[in-house]
Parts: sequence; structure tokens; C-alpha cells
Amino acid sequence: MLRRFGFALLCLLPLAALAQTAPRVLLDTDRGPILLELDAENTPRTTANFLAYVEDGSYNNTLVHRIVRDFVVQAGIRKASYAPIATRGAIGSEVRPAPSNLRGTVAMALTSLNGAVNRNSATASFFINTRNNPNLDPDFTVFGRVVYGMGLVDQLNAEPTFASEEPVRFPLIKRAVRTSGFPILPLHAGSWFDPDKSGRGIVVEIAQSAPGSASGDQPVMVVYWYDYFEGRQIWMNGAATFNWGASEVTLPLQITRGGQFGAAFAPSEIEADREWGRLTVRFTACDRGLFRFESSYGNGEYSLTRITVPTSARCEL
Repeated sequence: MLRRFGFALLCLLPLAALAQTAPRVLLDTDRGPILLELDAENTPRTTANFLAYVEDGSYNNTLVHRIVRDFVVQAGIRKASYAPIATRGAIGSEVRPAPSNLRGTVAMALTSLNGAVNRNSATASFFINTRNNPNLDPDFTVFGRVVYGMGLVDQLNAEPTFASEEPVRFPLIKRAVRTSGFPILPLHAGSWFDPDKSGRGIVVEIAQSAPGSASGDQPVMVVYWYDYFEGRQIWMNGAATFNWGASEVTLPLQITRGGQFGAAFAPSEIEADREWGRLTVRFTACDRGLFRFESSYGNGEYSLTRITVPTSARCEL
């Protein structure tokens, strides 16, 4: 009988504790990800309005159309084709008396007439404050904040613009999707290792399904896991599709064992099991991931740290 796979449970927090009560939205831009957390408790109407535009795809393929240096970055008016977003009826203000338009917060844009702001005119357009803007507090409802990607927002805010405040090169919001926790991103591709055990690691790929495949245009995660069991090298791999905005994915795993590196390699000793187990991957940040497995060798969970990132990408602190 095989001895149980000797994996320690290294997770610092149970997965259930990672659940977020506040809704989150991923803005996946052509410059990188921006993750928003919405304040549904204090701004229920505004949050519901924003989520309605997210969930019907209105913000997909839209432009960051207005940039004011050291003030705001604004989006939610125009598609990449420059056609206007179809809007619903305006919603009422949910302005609060406390200071709210702080750096990194998200607020709804409004219309004005002859210099007078209409507090009850919010539809689809929103902006991110890139500094504290207390002068906006009397009129502009803040309904969320940036929880990841503020460094990218600062980069966008530094983009060159015309006198009209339109950027010279429009940043593109490729998709806006509702999520929870920390969503799976192309940024998570790379090599991950176990700081507590040398020789254990997982390589993650985040790719797009091939055109014409059965999974359509869904993204796919591919993993290659290398480890040791009973003093011998083992390799596991698997793949599974997921939806953008998903915070975890479960992959079926197959195992290859018996073949050793170097001069000891013997093809005749290689064994394979296509139904070895499954691996659930959940990222808690850009640089931290939880890898939970169930297998014929036993069950366990690792907290791994990345050692590489995709070219031209970086994790924000």
C-alpha cells in the first residue's frame, strides 16, 4: 500500500475566511488590472446601478476618455468605437456628510448646467480620484475604492493629454467583471515555489482557448507541478477553463512518476495515472496563492510564493 503523501497544511487562513462581503469589480485594462471594492452598505443604489452596467457588458471595450493630472481618471462614456454607452435613467444622489472623495476612491460622474452640478444625474460614467478632492464631497457620490492597481491608475493619470483632457492614446477597459476575493489574472502566470520545501513548485499558465475549440473564447489555466514522493521525483499537470472574474479554479490532474533527471533517466520506468487527483487554485494577492489538492497520495494545501512574473508585468505592493 502506498504511504500517504506527506504534505503539510501550510495555509495561514482557511479559504472560507477569504470570502469578501463587499462586491468587487475587476477592470481589466490594456495596461493592467484595477480591482475595485464597492460600498454596497452605504451606497446601495449607486452600487446596484454600477453593477448593472458591469453585468450587462456595458463597460466592456470602453475608453478611459478623460484624464486630469493630479485630479481624476474618468471612464464609462464611450466604447472603443467612440460610440456612446447606452445609459439607463439617472439615479438619485447618495452623498454622505463625511469626507469621501479621497485618493483611490471611485465616484459617479455628474452633469451640470450653467455651472450648477445636478447631484441626481449619475448614469454610467465614473471616475477614480488620484488625490484627495474634498471640493467634490458636496455633490459626488463615492461608492467604492481601488484595492489593487492604484499604481496603474497613477500611471494613467500621468498620460499625455490634449487640452480637451482626452488622452493622446486612449487606455482601453477590455472587460469589467464582477468578482470576489482576488480574481485570477494573466498576471498570475509564472513560477511559484514552496519556501518551506526545496524541490516543490508549480508553473502556472494563463492562456486563451484556441479559436474553434469546444470551450470557445474562455481563458484557460494550465499547471505543471513538480515534487518528490518517497524520495523519487513526480510530475503532475492539468488544465481547466474558467470565467474572467473567477477567484478560483479546479483542475483535474494526471501524474507521471518513475523517470529521473540526468543520467538516471530510464524511459521504461515511467508510470502515468491520468486520474491522479485534482487541484484547486486560489490567489490571495498578485504574489501569493493557495494550492489545495485531493489525490490518491493524500490531500493537502500549500501557500506558495511566486518567483517570476510575465514580461513587462509587476506586482504592486
